[in-house]
Amino acid sequence: MEESGKGGEIMCGRFYIMRQIYLVLKDMGIDVKPEQILLGDCFPKQKIPVIVMEKGQYVVKNMQWGYHFPYDSRLVINARSETLLEKKMFQKDMKVRRCLIFARGFYEWDHQKHMLSFENEDDSIMMMAGLYNENKEVVIITKQANDVMRPIHSRMPVIIKPEHMHQWFDMTSSYFYFDAIESAIKIVNGSHQLSLFG
Repeated sequence: MEESGKGGEIMCGRFYIMRQIYLVLKDMGIDVKPEQILLGDCFPKQKIPVIVMEKGQYVVKNMQWGYHFPYDSRLVINARSETLLEKKMFQKDMKVRRCLIFARGFYEWDHQKHMLSFENEDDSIMMMAGLYNENKEVVIITKQANDVMRPIHSRMPVIIKPEHMHQWFDMTSSYFYFDAIESAIKIVNGSHQLSLFG
């Protein structure tokens, strides 16, 4: 039940955070403490920092990346945007527990197993749409890849622009709106030097 793409590779199964992100978040008015920032590469099952809305304020909380199945050892790290309201695991959380997973960028692997790094084209902080549950577990929401990314992977994260954060945390807003927003990302490290428009 982990999100898979071509060749069974998990989508967005690893991302990375740089030290400067703490200052960026503070400048954005987000309540965050230095010890909450997990630097370097982030993996499923780790406690990762995410942004939630509490009493009208953006706050950083540390939660485990991945939903656990009841009575099962499997871990779900991604949720498909197209079926969020169809699956019981995500229905309620989509309506009441949205979050943002911030990063400098994320990794993906091509068919030759070359690791590629993706970041926002304008070098801004990357905000990936996510959900969390009552157990403080987090999933990253993905959508269909664009024509450029599809040869590398069939999925990509739903990326929320900073100016759309307020709308994302408005639980009455439709996720289809965010799914359709174009977000320019680029490959900054790897064998393909291309611009991707999500």
